[in-house]
Amino acid sequence: MATIQEVAKTAGVGVATVSRVINGTGYVKEETRERIEAAIKELNYTPNAMARNLYRNRNGIIAVIVPEIDHPFFASFVNELEEICAEHKYKIMLCNTWFKENYEKQYLKMLEERLVDGIVVASHTLDVKEYSSIDRPIVAFDRELGNGIPCVRSDHEVGGRMAAEELVRAGCKNVVQLRAINNKSAPFVIRHNTFEQVMKENGVKYQNVFTKWNYLSYEYNCELCQGFFEKYPNIDGVFATDILALNLEIEALKSGLRIPEDLKIVSYDGTSMIGLSHPSITVVVQPIKELAAECFRQLEMRMNGEKTENDLITLPVSFRRGESTINK
Repeated sequence: MATIQEVAKTAGVGVATVSRVINGTGYVKEETRERIEAAIKELNYTPNAMARNLYRNRNGIIAVIVPEIDHPFFASFVNELEEICAEHKYKIMLCNTWFKENYEKQYLKMLEERLVDGIVVASHTLDVKEYSSIDRPIVAFDRELGNGIPCVRSDHEVGGRMAAEELVRAGCKNVVQLRAINNKSAPFVIRHNTFEQVMKENGVKYQNVFTKWNYLSYEYNCELCQGFFEKYPNIDGVFATDILALNLEIEALKSGLRIPEDLKIVSYDGTSMIGLSHPSITVVVQPIKELAAECFRQLEMRMNGEKTENDLITLPVSFRRGESTINK
């Protein structure tokens, strides 16, 4: 395996010049750069990642803290983020908190001890004040942490309005919204409040079914949906996230309800699993790929010591109508 010294000798330059080309630091004449790149190609030289990161005072690792990777939305988000990080020569350390505060604290300690270069945090187990004393690169995903920490989120207000207006348009008179127990640091709460507001404005009867935020597993969601239409026999519309919407559709069909004649469904998230629905479910789509890209962009700016433009970055949602709200 070729060494950096051999590359320098072949190109007729010093090791420091080769290092500047590899790390993209400092000025190097174009002619010299071309000789070095030719020597790297000729010798099939692969820079040592550990040495390069030590030179940059980094270790090339970004921690991503999520509540539970088993959840389709977080799985999709992490997948997109990992791809973007790989393009920029970073590896990710996936950190499941399983809703335990001590886990999240451990990951923050790793950041303080510089075992990772930065953190994207999407969990909600640790109190916001725990972040106030940490002066290291952090980006919050769908969570407001204050202290100048950027928060990347979807436009939940518009998303909640889209969902509500679709059910109103479809003629619903008695609607259930499934929502997590309120969390003031979670921007997604806005979509539920907006949904309620639109229902009130249109005189539509609605009720909330609160789910446990700390139970995202498939088993919990299935259990929640069992016997749902016996508990709420007169409803004609449902608004829920993908995993719940899909389970409720299955439960409705098992109960002999027709979709959309008897029940209209609008989902929120737009993960790939909603494509399994039949009849197809109308969905408000979060831009997961763009959200991941923006999280990385904001984190990279902070790792480079750059000031971020603002602390709240909101990306637009989109709407995809399916068979679950089309009047027949």
